[in-house]
Amino acid sequence: MSHQPKRRACLEPTPHLEVAKQHAAGAGLAILTDVLSKAELVRVRTAVWRTVEADRAAGVQLTGHKRIDPDENNIRLFGLVAKDAVFRELLEHPAALALATHLLGPKIRLSNFSANITGPGSGAMGMHADQGYVTPPWPSWPLAVNIMWIIDAFTAENGATRVMPDSKGYGHGPEWGLEYPEAVPLICPAGSIVVMDARIWHQTGANMRRIGLFAYYVRPFILPQIDWGELVPPELKQTLTSGLHEMLGFGSRTTRHLQTKHGRQIWLDDPAPEL
Repeated sequence: MSHQPKRRACLEPTPHLEVAKQHAAGAGLAILTDVLSKAELVRVRTAVWRTVEADRAAGVQLTGHKRIDPDENNIRLFGLVAKDAVFRELLEHPAALALATHLLGPKIRLSNFSANITGPGSGAMGMHADQGYVTPPWPSWPLAVNIMWIIDAFTAENGATRVMPDSKGYGHGPEWGLEYPEAVPLICPAGSIVVMDARIWHQTGANMRRIGLFAYYVRPFILPQIDWGELVPPELKQTLTSGLHEMLGFGSRTTRHLQTKHGRQIWLDDPAPEL
């Protein structure tokens, strides 16, 4: 008797936001298609390459990040919030916000926003989970979520991100440096977003050329990876929307709010930012 591979609905792209929410909440993974149009994709790609040239001219290190990449074939862009209005718009895209807040609640913080432009012949990144800094055992509820913007189609041939679909329930991260051949690629068209609970084990595959953007949102009591107060210049800070102002930590701090009701912090039940 032949054994068919286990069907995993969370790995199947869907154009329906509510279906994606169900997948994200249940499995910690979802692929939502048709989020960006062809024209919007062109606009984002243009912003990415404009940022590459600006960083290169400013002497910013673009390749050879040995802590995360095995070689010098990947271009990494960091701190995208401060680098182009196109990126700031993505952070507040209704679909991205709907999925992030569905997992994390109405008050979210942006921990990091980066781009990975994989180059031909680049090796696979080590298997990891985005909340690897959290001491295990991990809680059974999400602490953070990565919204991955698929600017070029992710395929098995061009190094689509590979995941361990059941890892949300493992309660800890993987062993760095080990091989995980059972990992499966996230296959999706350009213009999609991938929602990934920070407990999911994953790795960048071995690649050809493709672009992905990664917006990492956390619950409001978690220290972001980036100190946005240092990165965002005062003149830009004054132009931020109220939502970005709160998302970047320039509003009220959750750890100042001590009142609870029915076991929940009252501040978190109010979706309006306190500026």
